[in-house]
Amino acid sequence: METVPRSHVKEVMLQDASSLHFAFVSHGSGTLLVRESKNSRLEISIRNSRLVVDISRDGARRTLDAEDADHVDDGEMHTLSLTRSANGTNLYLDGYQVFCSTSTLAWPESSEGETLINQLGDPRIEGMLDLPRELEAREILAKAIAVQPFVEFAASRLSNRDAKRVGKLSKGSIRVRFRVRGRHQAGTILEARGSNGKLALSIERGNIVYRVIEAEETLCELEAYGQWDDGNWHELVVTTGYGASTLYVDGYEVARSAGVCFFSDVDGVDRISVGQDLDGARLFGEAQTAMIYARILSDNHIKHLCGIEPLHTKALFDLGYEDAQSYRIPALLTTHRGTLIAGADQRISIPNDSPNHINFVIRRSTDGGRTWGPLRTIVRSIGAGLKGASATDPVLVQHRESGRIIALFDHFPGAIGQLNAIAGTGYTPEGKRILLDSEGEQYVAGSDGTVRSASGSPTDFMLDSDGCLRDGAAQLGHVETARDELTAPPLTVMPTSYLWMVVSDDDGETWSEPIDLNPQVKEPWMPFLGASPGTGVCVENGPYSGRLVMPVYYSDTSGSSFACAALLSDDAGHTWRLGGSPNDSREWRGCDEASLYESSIVEVEGGELVVFARNQHPSGNVAVSRSTDGGETWSSVSYDPQLTEIFSQPNAVRIDMDGREAVVFANASALLPFRGCGTLRLSMDGARTWPHNRVFNPRHYVYQSMTQLPNGNIGLLWEREWHGLFFTEIPLTWLTGSQSTRVEA
Repeated sequence: METVPRSHVKEVMLQDASSLHFAFVSHGSGTLLVRESKNSRLEISIRNSRLVVDISRDGARRTLDAEDADHVDDGEMHTLSLTRSANGTNLYLDGYQVFCSTSTLAWPESSEGETLINQLGDPRIEGMLDLPRELEAREILAKAIAVQPFVEFAASRLSNRDAKRVGKLSKGSIRVRFRVRGRHQAGTILEARGSNGKLALSIERGNIVYRVIEAEETLCELEAYGQWDDGNWHELVVTTGYGASTLYVDGYEVARSAGVCFFSDVDGVDRISVGQDLDGARLFGEAQTAMIYARILSDNHIKHLCGIEPLHTKALFDLGYEDAQSYRIPALLTTHRGTLIAGADQRISIPNDSPNHINFVIRRSTDGGRTWGPLRTIVRSIGAGLKGASATDPVLVQHRESGRIIALFDHFPGAIGQLNAIAGTGYTPEGKRILLDSEGEQYVAGSDGTVRSASGSPTDFMLDSDGCLRDGAAQLGHVETARDELTAPPLTVMPTSYLWMVVSDDDGETWSEPIDLNPQVKEPWMPFLGASPGTGVCVENGPYSGRLVMPVYYSDTSGSSFACAALLSDDAGHTWRLGGSPNDSREWRGCDEASLYESSIVEVEGGELVVFARNQHPSGNVAVSRSTDGGETWSSVSYDPQLTEIFSQPNAVRIDMDGREAVVFANASALLPFRGCGTLRLSMDGARTWPHNRVFNPRHYVYQSMTQLPNGNIGLLWEREWHGLFFTEIPLTWLTGSQSTRVEA
């Protein structure tokens, strides 16, 4: 079933690499730069307040819509860098990467065509730099322009004049570098007062608190939970504007709430102090520097001010790659040989979930994620668009002893998806495939391809191993074709969900034909039984060592309520059975808040399993359950107050930290209103508490899959819902260095 595409003949490269860099100012949408030659064109523009790059050559075109590079039309100076090499195209804003693409399309060289730069109007460009090489990330960061404060503290209090100037600001940012001298020490970091109210930043119980009070009414109270009373220096930033107030510590977002509250919300501000309150009560520590900005600092600005080392992200499957309209649903596995296998949905013509034409594809890396091989189609589905069949939601695992790699995924025939699948397995109790005619009458296909009526009468039909139905020598069509298609054969498969498996015994180089697990694991009353994407578990410790445990979920007879569960194999994936569900001990049918959807399973100390499940519970937290018998049964469901849930796929992975077992959890933790605020959390006590939390991407972020890389770092394959899947290597110190104990967004 596997195919490898031809070389990318359309991705023409002139030089091995090239870079553009410039500064710009904009007050609205418009074109920043156009470079055009006879057969190629580059346009960099601002559309709807964000950066968009269009590159075309010889009829091929790629667009980089940097949805997180927004609010760039704020009238302030920004820097932009665009680089291209054999590894793809990267876009940087204010020193940090904001978007990337698999595209290697070469834009016109300066000697090849005319460049139009807007230097006088709006937007306006300054300091154009054009290089025949790829700028390195640190070079780009060094070229970024540091933002300048509106006022800077030179004493413990601002002058009355400066305080009154600041008091007029309705939006902007505050930055303070501070420390306290040890645990449990606290106090006021910054305070402003007016005629009948105050604005204050303080540290309380190790947490950072931002409050705005006017006329005894609390207009804003934003608290970031952490351990910032550790005696170390911390960079604290507050931004308020664009509809929200946000706290950052040491360069990363730690809390966010809707609503804008700043100095002008306190009537008549005329006094502002730092390192103490305005009554003279001093912080149990010190403030080293403090600044107030009349602009809303971006995430990149704050990272630059705090000296944050950039993380590099590489596009693996993105919009337009191999001519697909969308890639979604990441699965990432490190094999025993150290190879990385990245799996995904390839959504050919439209980005929808099933029903849709979706292939299961992979890419492999043999050098820890630095470079990746070409896309390989492991399962190619039939049909097109909404009438196409689909292979979707992959979950990967490797058996420890045999080395066999297993991928499970949902399979739907043409025009069928989770919500319109009917109850049934698609097979008779004897394991024979059921086919239906246009009236719904059943036929049965034997293992030899012969087709009989439900009563056992022979027919002239034969079902070939590739799914094609024929009548003698006449080919009638594929039995997974949508029933209402003109090309549909007289008989088609049952319109339900199927759970398929493919295996590899050579480190992911080659893969088997799909094996349908429905006869083994799906109950006749289930409309849907499918994989929870990501990775499964090969149990290492305890009496169930060697057991394969794969996260799945299924629907009740109505198809509208769901339960997560575990699929179990004790023979390296040759046979499977459905294990228990955390919902087995409670009423969940017809109860939306008790439904458990996609889940992630990890093994913790002693062979105990922990499952984290997507849900609609009003608590707004991830559902958690534990199993001490290898997934046969599960404890009562609880909802972890540290794990925010916005109804998006969770992912967890067990890692080794210098011989100590730990768990990393990740999910999209905030509705902005889109799904976003991708956050990683670290536990060192069997997934019971999460003392280290850090926001990876505060903006667009949906699904993810994690693995521990051969060098010990975390490999994160993550998703921008409309743009594809991206790979980032994250050092463990990036996560352990965070003192944030909970992210509020």
